[in-house]
Amino acid sequence: MKMILDLDTGIDDALAVAYALGHEEIELLGITTSFGNVTVDKAVKNSIDILDLFGQNDIPVFKGSDVPWGMDSYVPSENIQHIHGENGLGNIDLGVSSRRESPISAIDFMIQAAHEYGNLLTVVTTGPLTNLAEAIKKDRAAIEKIGKIVVMGGALTVPGNVTSFAEANIFNDAHAAKFVLESDIPLVIVGLDITLKTMLTGKDIQTWQSLSTKAAQAVTAFTTYYYQNEYDHSEFGGALHDPLAVEVAVNPEIVTDYLPINLTVETKGASTGRTIAALPRLNDTEKSAQIGLDVKGQDFVQRFTETVYRLLEAAK
Repeated sequence: MKMILDLDTGIDDALAVAYALGHEEIELLGITTSFGNVTVDKAVKNSIDILDLFGQNDIPVFKGSDVPWGMDSYVPSENIQHIHGENGLGNIDLGVSSRRESPISAIDFMIQAAHEYGNLLTVVTTGPLTNLAEAIKKDRAAIEKIGKIVVMGGALTVPGNVTSFAEANIFNDAHAAKFVLESDIPLVIVGLDITLKTMLTGKDIQTWQSLSTKAAQAVTAFTTYYYQNEYDHSEFGGALHDPLAVEVAVNPEIVTDYLPINLTVETKGASTGRTIAALPRLNDTEKSAQIGLDVKGQDFVQRFTETVYRLLEAAK
């Protein structure tokens, strides 16, 4: 499977990269970046650093959107910085890479890859939907060629994690998310409805701690930071939001219940960022989104930890 990861590279994004690299069925073509867990410049740096950590310096990184639609600047919230650390990777220093981002923009790369690979291409977004929205605006025909688009975002049947209504990726650019969800481009939605059933704790990564490679030490350190800080209780853990989106892309059967639905996003008032059914389209025969409602959570946690273990064991 040829894959593009569209990231706002914080800790669970980095874990999604590790899972994709360790998965034998995935060929990672490149990483596109945006603001979100960090600024876009930090997302670029973190993406390059994670790839370099695993010796994958031939995989390009592309700089994308730096602000939400309708805004002039973006600063991650205090809560985001608490969960991911000030640098987005649990304040773990991975050094300074000699690599820089590709001169091609994230949007142009996504469009070029869509034209080149068509339905062989899978795009997994784990940050705000701004890059995807811009790509649809610029060349909808290209994006329509993509075989599968998996979106980590939203909360339909559970409370949000930014407000009681909104999940972070949707909240961080509600207008772009509304545009994408109302575009009729087919999407698979991996929201909090199922990611909160994939909680990672210290017990799950004990085998990682036995490895002495630089990669293992770094990944174990920022993963530990994450599961101890997302919900401020190490035994409760941290959700594998972004890695689950990668899993759903390659193994859709991990989700045991999908709801076909036409979605929209609220963009005003206290419920800004709320993902909800598009009321005028409830009776439409065609549904543009398939949202996961239940998942084999523990099966995935085990598969994830074992896959990343093998990657960490092989890294130098």
